[in-house]
Parts: sequence; structure tokens; C-alpha cells
Amino acid sequence: MAGTAAGAGTGGIIFPLIAQQLLPRIGFGWTVRVMGFVILFNSIIILLIARVRLPPRRVGPLVEWNAFTEIPYTLFCIGMFLNLWAVYFAYFYIGVYGKTIIDLSASSSLTILLVINAIGIPGRLSCGLMADRVLGPVNTLTPVAFLSGVLLYCWTAVNSTGSLFTFCIVYGFFAAGVQSLFPAACASLTADLKKMGVRTGMCFSVVSIACLTGPPLAGALIQKDDGGFLFAQVFGGSAFMGGSATLLAARISKNGWDLKSRM
Repeated sequence: MAGTAAGAGTGGIIFPLIAQQLLPRIGFGWTVRVMGFVILFNSIIILLIARVRLPPRRVGPLVEWNAFTEIPYTLFCIGMFLNLWAVYFAYFYIGVYGKTIIDLSASSSLTILLVINAIGIPGRLSCGLMADRVLGPVNTLTPVAFLSGVLLYCWTAVNSTGSLFTFCIVYGFFAAGVQSLFPAACASLTADLKKMGVRTGMCFSVVSIACLTGPPLAGALIQKDDGGFLFAQVFGGSAFMGGSATLLAARISKNGWDLKSRM
């Protein structure tokens, strides 16, 4: 799962470079079309090589409302809503922060974006390996989300090019871990394999609202702060703190206080 998620890091490198190189030459319309052709090419490769490992199960319900009566599952959905509410804020606005606050050039601001995406490749793989071999997905996801929140608070102290690059490297590592561990952690809460698909889809539906509204909300907070980032940084850090605390509560409600048990 983490290896698959690492593809998002490569996309975060390739597509900004496509935009940088092609927008001045062929305009917005054809730049977007080129991106579409890249995705189409990848999709064709997937269709040619992908195979179904198991026969499809009998069609079940789109929503299993009883899942929300299970406290660990409900707390996990709430915790991941809060985490994913905050996680993409830095990806959307780190370039703007570099140009307006640190006074970086346009090319350096793009480099910052490439760095935060590139470091996500080893971040996804390392966190996935830790979850698989040592702690379990939920036990790994909880401290990774907590550290991501701490880093968003630390972002308020970034005031130089060097410290901004350092923030991008460290935050990009842990934020990528949050994104890659989420699906596996969600699936680990369901013992019945017949229900795993619908429950995972339900959780994805819940957190999709957070992914959609988080960056615009952060942008509104930046505008409210007259172009400053403090309000948005505190919002992101606080959302992560609440999310990691809720994940801890989900873990305790399922396995108790035995911190040695994998989950």
C-alpha cells in the first residue's frame, strides 16, 4: 500500500515541472491536456497489466450504518477527518509562503514544492515498513500525525530559506506517512473481509469532505490575517493535534491500554 502511495510523490514532482515548462510555451489549455495524456498513458499501462487476484464478492450495501455504532471505527473516521483537514495545507501554500514571507524567487518557490513532494516518497515507504514490521498501521499513524501537527506549529518560526527547506523536508516526510498509512489503518479495524470494502469506502467518503474543504479554509484564514499565515498554521497544527488524540482514543477503545499490542 505504501509503495503504491509513493506514486503520489512522483506525481507531485512531474506535474509541477510540466506546468512550469509548458505554461509559458503552449498556454493553460494544452498544458492541462498534456497532463491528461500523461494520466491516460499511465491508465492504459494499468489496464494492460493489472489482474484481479480474487473473484468478486456478492454485491453488498453501499453504506453499512451499523459500522458507526462501533466506537473505534467512528473515532477513527473523526480522527482522520481532522488529520486530512490539515495535511494538504502546506502543499498548497508552501510556495506562496516562500514568495511572500521569505521573498524567494518563482523558481525557488517551485523547488520548495518539489522538495516537499519528493521527500514524500521515502516517507511513505518508511512509515509503511514500520507499520508492517513493527507497530501496526494505527500505532504508526497516531504518532506520525502528532509529529505532523507539531511541525505545523513550528512552521510559525520559519523565517529564512534554510529553515524553510528544513521544514519542507521534515514535514514532507511525516505528512506523506499520514497519507499512506490511512487506508491500511482503516482496513485493519475491520475483521470481516466481506465488510472491509464498504467500510473503507465509507471512511473515504467522510474524509473526502476534509480534503475538499481544508485548503480553501486555510486560504480564507490567510486572507483574514491580511496575507499572514499564523491563523492557518495554528488551525493546521490544532487539527492534527485533535486528530492524533482521537486516533489514540480509537486505539484504546479497541485494544485498551496495552501499548505493546499491534494495531
